[in-house]
Amino acid sequence: MTTAVHDYSLYGLSLRSEIPLTFPECRPAAPPDVTFTLATSESFADIRAALSDADMSGGWYRHRVLADGSVFVSVPDYCDFVISSDGRAVACCLEDPASVEWFQTYLLGIVLSFALLKLGHEPLHAAVVVVEGKGIAFLGDSGYGKSTLAASFVREGYRILTDDLLIIREIDGVLYALPGPPRIKLFPQMARSVQPQKRFDEPADPDNEKVILPLERHEMHFAPVPLDAFFILDEPQGTARLSIVRLSPRESFLAMLAATFNTRLRTHDRLHRQFAAANKWTARLPVRRIRYPRTLAMLDEVRGAILAGVQP
Repeated sequence: MTTAVHDYSLYGLSLRSEIPLTFPECRPAAPPDVTFTLATSESFADIRAALSDADMSGGWYRHRVLADGSVFVSVPDYCDFVISSDGRAVACCLEDPASVEWFQTYLLGIVLSFALLKLGHEPLHAAVVVVEGKGIAFLGDSGYGKSTLAASFVREGYRILTDDLLIIREIDGVLYALPGPPRIKLFPQMARSVQPQKRFDEPADPDNEKVILPLERHEMHFAPVPLDAFFILDEPQGTARLSIVRLSPRESFLAMLAATFNTRLRTHDRLHRQFAAANKWTARLPVRRIRYPRTLAMLDEVRGAILAGVQP
């Protein structure tokens, strides 16, 4: 029996998947850039048996580069993946059927980032909103407020281009941000405050406190947009006021390096490409550091200051 396949466009890539994903399909491309296939737990048994805990790098997910250049990624007790050495194929195994939404989040985030790197792209950890046809990127570590700030823009009628992972492509001499999946991850309290009209379940993944909110078509931008500026969100702190400061070229470069999405692959080619990308992006676009008290009451003021700084 032939397995049904589904075609999608994401981050400027054509994806073909045996796994139905929760966003609109598109016209198939031949050949696709990346293919997702279903795998059984037994098909990964030899890989697991050959690896000890000492072989797998730690963190909330574990990974190991295998002898043939492919990468094994495991979210213990939830899902496992093998990304081919050229990044064009991803075999997926879902251990816990109750965690389908989080499975897709892992697949389209950290797992796909390994494929993107192997395909020559350099992903950033960022959320992007669209203002007057241009992309405003918020960069920072997990928990720094990127998604909350982006969601506050949605509440005021703006659209999100991507949340969590950003791919930038130069088109006709202009740096464009490419669209991600129509969803956003927020802490429950923030979700209720900035998106009160949406219903959501409590986190399906006990290792992650955030919830996943699907975005409606009018809340999402599905085409590439030229980037206008980067805003680096500092670690949440008790600062008494809002401040936005443009960074020097050196500070901008270091901030861009710190915002890389995947720090696990550190080959010479990858590091060279990462440095070259950070240098090009910061030479072409302003980078500002933004500090503000992380309270819901501050979001309107922060959003207003950002809009005042980027709109003509």
